[in-house]
Amino acid sequence: MSLSKPIVNESVFVRASSNFALQRGRKALPLFKGFVRYGLSDCVNLDLRQQCDRSHSSVEGNLINELPDHILVSILSRLDLKEAARTAVLSHRWRNLWKFTTRLVFDNSLLVWAILRGDLVKSLQVERSRFINWVNNALESYQGTSLDEFKVCFDVDEESCKLDIDGWIIFALEKRVQRLHLDFSRSSTYFSYGSYTLTTQFLSNYSISSLKVLRLVSVEVTSEVVEYMLSMCPLLEALVVKGSDSLSHIKVYDPSLKLKSLEILYCSNLKYIEISSTNLVSFAYGGQKIVAAINNVPHLVEASFSGECAGLLARNMFIFSELVSQLQVLELDLEGEGRRTFRNCPKLKNLKHLELRVSGDTAPSLLSCANLLKVSPLLHRFTLKVSGLADSKIYRPVKEKEIKKLHPHLKVIEFSGFVGRIVDVELLLCLLKRASSLKKLVIEPCTHYFFEKRIECKDSELLRKARTRAKQLETRLPPGAELVIL
Repeated sequence: MSLSKPIVNESVFVRASSNFALQRGRKALPLFKGFVRYGLSDCVNLDLRQQCDRSHSSVEGNLINELPDHILVSILSRLDLKEAARTAVLSHRWRNLWKFTTRLVFDNSLLVWAILRGDLVKSLQVERSRFINWVNNALESYQGTSLDEFKVCFDVDEESCKLDIDGWIIFALEKRVQRLHLDFSRSSTYFSYGSYTLTTQFLSNYSISSLKVLRLVSVEVTSEVVEYMLSMCPLLEALVVKGSDSLSHIKVYDPSLKLKSLEILYCSNLKYIEISSTNLVSFAYGGQKIVAAINNVPHLVEASFSGECAGLLARNMFIFSELVSQLQVLELDLEGEGRRTFRNCPKLKNLKHLELRVSGDTAPSLLSCANLLKVSPLLHRFTLKVSGLADSKIYRPVKEKEIKKLHPHLKVIEFSGFVGRIVDVELLLCLLKRASSLKKLVIEPCTHYFFEKRIECKDSELLRKARTRAKQLETRLPPGAELVIL
């Protein structure tokens, strides 16, 4: 098979892709031209082609080839797009099946992250051009009539890529996409701002009523755009807006809305949020202090807070006692928010999973984190993500607190960032004493998270010592509990 020749009949190919090509105002390109750089060439090597030739008859006759096309397309839709495209080499029948997949995911965010951290020295302009060609060529080849999911994640900017981005969104909307995810986070800064502007004028030209999930990261949207999308998407169940400086307020109050999940993260000019939604199940907010009115949310059981507002909530949890007392899952990101004691907390009578993210580099003790167990009688899972423990300078004997009350419902403890310093060892010893019915202790040594990105430890000696110290905790486990070191 030669990559320089189209794999399908050219007349059929041009007809299938003509709408998208016309939108972009240029000629349809040969199939797979953009895949050479992004993975297809890895599979279309000589060994694989020879293997496929040798086993051609067995492939044609095996059980999977007895399945109808729509079942095979359903299977391919569960694969990564690059993996699905690689199946084109298996046989004549498989050649075009991937073009009907109902999921189109173009995600090169790991490359953006590597460039941002300095782990990878690459020309962003060159990589951006390759990414755009990859997306455009795949869309020109696509022959399906509808999409369950369309996702684009890369550093693309409005100035040079607006026509391409417009074309991608139009393509997805015309395919009646149900889950649309646009992430244009910049590789030049941790604090991403909108790289593309979405307007009501643009959206009003197309039907968006098929959307069930909409995630907009580093996409500029105004409050009017958000209200328009909420009013025109009767099936919308999940909305995420992250890194939009144009957003000033959010109002969610239509009782007919099916919205179950709402995330508003790091929109620097947001002033207030007003929510009254009987169907809302999950809410996340990250950023500066704002005015918030959250009422009539009887089904809200999951909440996540980060940034300044998380510190405000931790200091004044009694003020929000009616809200937090109904939660079953609570995440608090308190990194950079200083020392927290959690001494005056209302009873979290329904809480089953608590996740805390704290900084351990300057903390004299982390034992205050255990105070939340006292007000969470039904807690089943406790997750701790602690950063900076490798830099902890606390030198003193480990304090083993006297435990007056056990916690019989706590089954799972997860600790990410464990190093084996004084502060993390004594916290785990305290938790292990409380958790009389513990089933599993999961320790992820030295790892920490930055803006939701998992960062692994590069210090092999530090990692070795942390694993050794974690292993020593096995003797302190309650009977029947399992230690898992990742």
